[in-house]
Amino acid sequence: MRNIAFSPEYAEQYTQQRDILFRDGNRRSKDEGCFANGYSLLSELYEGEIDGIPRLAARYSLFTPNHELILSYECLDNQHPLSEMIYHRDGNVYYIFRRDRFGFSIFNLKTLTEHRYYSEEAWKNGSDFIWCGAEYYPERNTLFVVGHMPDAPFEVYEFDFSDPMTCVAHIPNDALILTLPTTEFAEEMEDFRDEYLNWGEDNIYGAALLASFDDIAEWFAFVDTLGSRKTAPSYYMPSTPFVAFRMSDGIPIGMIEIKHELNDYMSKHGGHISYSVRPSERRRGYGKRMLAMALPYAKLLGHSKVLVVCHTDNEPSRRTILADGGVYEQTYFSELDNIYNENYWIRTTPVATSEPSKAGNVS
Repeated sequence: MRNIAFSPEYAEQYTQQRDILFRDGNRRSKDEGCFANGYSLLSELYEGEIDGIPRLAARYSLFTPNHELILSYECLDNQHPLSEMIYHRDGNVYYIFRRDRFGFSIFNLKTLTEHRYYSEEAWKNGSDFIWCGAEYYPERNTLFVVGHMPDAPFEVYEFDFSDPMTCVAHIPNDALILTLPTTEFAEEMEDFRDEYLNWGEDNIYGAALLASFDDIAEWFAFVDTLGSRKTAPSYYMPSTPFVAFRMSDGIPIGMIEIKHELNDYMSKHGGHISYSVRPSERRRGYGKRMLAMALPYAKLLGHSKVLVVCHTDNEPSRRTILADGGVYEQTYFSELDNIYNENYWIRTTPVATSEPSKAGNVS
C-alpha cells in the first residue's frame, strides 16, 4: 500500500485541516508530561470542527532532558493520542507518535530523523486504522498496537518493527489479532465454545461466561453490556473480552478478558486479566502472545500494572505470566473454589521502555 505521507496531494489536505483546527479561538489548555528517560512532552490542546464534525487536536513539543526542543508536531485527531518511547534491540531509542488522523510517525532520538506513514487508502476513503497505543517486544521484534477503525471497536494488531525507519505496518504471517466479539463470528464462536465442552472443560477463562450460554446470540448480547458499570450486570465487573484470531486462517485460538477495575474478591482471586487457549492450539506460545498483546489496551484503560492470577497447580499459566514479566506477590486460598491461587503483577509498559507521567498542568 503506497505511503503518501510526503506527497503533495496529502500535504495540501493536511495543511487545510491544520489551519482550521489550530486557530487561537480553538485553544483549550496546556499539559506537560515526562518520560522515564528524562524527555518531556508539552501538549497544547485544541477543539474545533472539520466538515461539521467535532475534532480534538493538539500541538506537541518534545524536549530532551537538557530542555532542548528536538521535535514539534501537530496531531489532527487527539481523541486517543499515541506517544511511546521504544528501546529497540538495534540500540536506538525511537519515539512513536501520531500526527495524522490515520497513520503513525517514528522519530529516531539519535539521528533526529523521522519516518512518517499514511496509507493511500486512508487518504482516498477517509477510513483506516487509528493507532492509539503501542508496545515493543524485542523477542519477536514486533509492535503490539492498540487501535480501531472509525466508529469501530478497539483491536490489537502485531506489526513488524525490525526496521523502524522503513516500517509500513507489515503484518507477520503468524500474527494474531485481538478483536471484540461480534455476531459475524457467531459460527466460529460456537465451535470455539463446543471444543472446550467436548474436552470436558466447562469453564473457559477469559471468555465472559461463554460456556454457560447455550444460545450464542444471548452471549453476544451479554458481552455488549460489559463495557461500563452502568450497563454491566451487578454480579459482573466491567470488562473488555477479546477474541484472538489467527490471521492466516481466521480461526479463533483463544480469548482474553481485561477487567476495567477490581473489587475485593477479584483483587485476590481473579485479577485484571484472565485468558485461555482452545485445547487443540495449546503449547504453541499463543497464551504468552495474547497476554502481551492485551497489555497496551490495559494501559489505555489507565492501568500502569495489572494483576494476573493462576492456580498453584497450573504450571503452563505460571510460565506464561513469568515470561511476560510477572512479579510474584502472594498466594491466597480460595474457599469458594477450594484451591490456592498465585497473584502476579505485570507492568503494562515493558521494563525496557519508558512511559510518560503527568507532571501537572501548565498555564
